Amino acid sequence: MATKVAAHYISEKVSKVRWLPEKLQQSDRFVTGSWDMDTNFVRVWRLHSNPYAENVDHTPRCNDKVAMENDVTGLEFVNNDTLAVSCADGHISILNVQRAVEEDQIERTARSERLHEFKCSKTSAPCTAIAVYGTDVATVGEDGCVNVLNASNLKQVKRTIEADSMSLLAVTYVGQHQLVTANRMGVIRMFDTRSGGEGQPKIAFMAACQDAKSSNYVSSIATHPMQQHILICGSEEGSITVWDLRNLEYPASYLSAHNSPITDIGFHRQDPSKLFTAAEAGEVWMWSEKKTHIDPSQQDGKSAWLSGDRVRALVNVDGVLTNIRKAVNSFDVHGTRLVCGSDTEAVYIVDDIL
Repeated sequence: MATKVAAHYISEKVSKVRWLPEKLQQSDRFVTGSWDMDTNFVRVWRLHSNPYAENVDHTPRCNDKVAMENDVTGLEFVNNDTLAVSCADGHISILNVQRAVEEDQIERTARSERLHEFKCSKTSAPCTAIAVYGTDVATVGEDGCVNVLNASNLKQVKRTIEADSMSLLAVTYVGQHQLVTANRMGVIRMFDTRSGGEGQPKIAFMAACQDAKSSNYVSSIATHPMQQHILICGSEEGSITVWDLRNLEYPASYLSAHNSPITDIGFHRQDPSKLFTAAEAGEVWMWSEKKTHIDPSQQDGKSAWLSGDRVRALVNVDGVLTNIRKAVNSFDVHGTRLVCGSDTEAVYIVDDIL
């Protein structure tokens, strides 16, 4: 795989990174959120051509930044210019990115009340992850609660669900009103955001594990962009579990992958035959479906990820980043370009990824 990898040191540990949405062209702007710093920032970056650097086509330059009250734990775009940000102090914020010819700007337009708190001590609980569907923003936290808000009105919580008795680590939408959460014991639950706690369907299933006697917490979850019934989970042991939400009796597939916990997982939005995983050991892998080996008569229109034990024979694995030696916490891919944020206080930009 002929890719170009460039490391750019920014003197901040990066917890989250996202490309700014672009519909008709390759995005050249991205945002980062930091963690474990004296002051944490959300920054907007823009790639500029660099004729002086060898083997580097573009260099990112920070255009603007917004100081946050605590570690950034989630970044998701609500629309092309509106960004939802979650923090470890239990609040979320809405930021607006103003694109310009020279210097882009970013500013905070709203901040929620405290959404997550521990009941006994009444202290704030970290918001651990967020998910976006349309203008709805769902948050989960270490208090085991799910909150659903509208990005245009953070002062009013549309729905609060006491989802679990322990920390929730991941959340994603699988439909307009359906949420999936994952907790620290590897239990995955599905919720309907239209009903309160009593009316919730009792749908729960476990992440697969090599050792049946131990728990395997789910660190990140994602859905297939074109087939939202395909739920893919990255776990503490570095394995990938795939579920078909139409049949929850058993996992559709299980793959041993990394030797360290998976920190982020997701499909390429424009080319869903590509799946990316990042791990604590400083790795990013790309999993590609083998087009030539798929027999349409046997596949019956199914994704390779629903092929059970045969999935290993139906996908290729390429190491995009290796041996960074510190955790890659987040990545995002747009077009042919991948950006990764890590604890090495650097962002890594990979060109020609497809």
